[in-house]
Amino acid sequence: MNASGALRPFGAWLRGLHKIFGFGRRAGERAVRTSGKAGAGEAARELSRAMKSRDDVLGDAIATTNPQGFETLLFKQLPRPRLAERSASDLTLEEAQRFSRDAAQFYDYDFPLFANGDFFYEEVEEAFLENALGRGEDSMDARFLDVMTEFRRVLNDNTRTMLLFWAPFLFIASLIAGVYAASIGAGAALMTAAGVTDPALHKAGALIAATGGGMFLAFLMFSWPFKVVQQRNLMNLDNYLTSKFARINHNFQVAKRRALNVERDKRMGQSEDLKAEAGQWTLSYHWFAMRLFLCELTIRNKFYQVRRNTTLYWGAGAVLSFMLLAALVIAAFVQGAPAAAVAALAGVGFGALVMLSLILSRVSPMMFRVMEANEWSRFHLVNLHTTIADHVGEDKVQIVTFRDRNRFE
Repeated sequence: MNASGALRPFGAWLRGLHKIFGFGRRAGERAVRTSGKAGAGEAARELSRAMKSRDDVLGDAIATTNPQGFETLLFKQLPRPRLAERSASDLTLEEAQRFSRDAAQFYDYDFPLFANGDFFYEEVEEAFLENALGRGEDSMDARFLDVMTEFRRVLNDNTRTMLLFWAPFLFIASLIAGVYAASIGAGAALMTAAGVTDPALHKAGALIAATGGGMFLAFLMFSWPFKVVQQRNLMNLDNYLTSKFARINHNFQVAKRRALNVERDKRMGQSEDLKAEAGQWTLSYHWFAMRLFLCELTIRNKFYQVRRNTTLYWGAGAVLSFMLLAALVIAAFVQGAPAAAVAALAGVGFGALVMLSLILSRVSPMMFRVMEANEWSRFHLVNLHTTIADHVGEDKVQIVTFRDRNRFE
């Protein structure tokens, strides 16, 4: 049998894992898109449109490149979202009219004073922000809201998998392995050679060694697949936010300049056009600033939910691990294990649990150190109040200047 034949079963096993972890579907979608481009017909395009799930609900807001790396088998990773924000070079009067309509939608929104009594208030705030930014109206920020929701879900899913599955599993598995190693006298010969002859110490050493190995695996999983994937997700999100907010800020400056200079291209016979354009450009730069403000509130809202859920997952994981430890200690006691062995199991297990909890408490600080808020936090820098004061002041000065000139003439 040649080398390719020998490796064929291994390749089939990898393909099976690929499908189990959910990546086979996305690979199929890419194949459908490729076949559609090659002229495979309407059937392939219909199949492509039918492949809708939570992962591709964002349409073209998320890049179609598939994240690579072994760590994506264990935790979810999203690529950097595509930027839907139009640049200032494309900002036309028609675009200003559209932004004016979006602004009117926000300013006319009837904010409910008595919202539904949800358990978490941030859900009420989230609903307001989505309505204010026009999520259901196919606004420019609808994709931004979808991107933020998807990243929140992925970050929470990864944290839940780490804190509620892998950490308790590795913790209890290491303790069980330690109990088994102690029962069969693993490492006794090595410890005897090192000068330790007490059988009780042999068992304690085997238990501690196995538990330490489990803690090392948990720390390794936390430091490599989990931490790497979460930081990549946040870096991709940070780059997306930086680009989006920079474009909004640039468009704010363009709209402000055009609002200040709109009368230079108009004559008295075009007074109605002058009023309409001046209003649209002015309302547009107001709306750009408000969009920055509302988008920053949305980010704060999503990150608060991530931090809150991380705390809940951490606490639930610690409680679950403690319950598993208590069940193991009780089982050892019921099986008639010596009191010293039960006490050693409880002590080693509790110490390992405390150490593991301290390690995993760094989840939130570790993640949010990646975010560079000073690169995209823009609302406090646009100086909307100064712009409004300068704009209105300049207009009033021109009005008084022309009024006085007409009086002298």
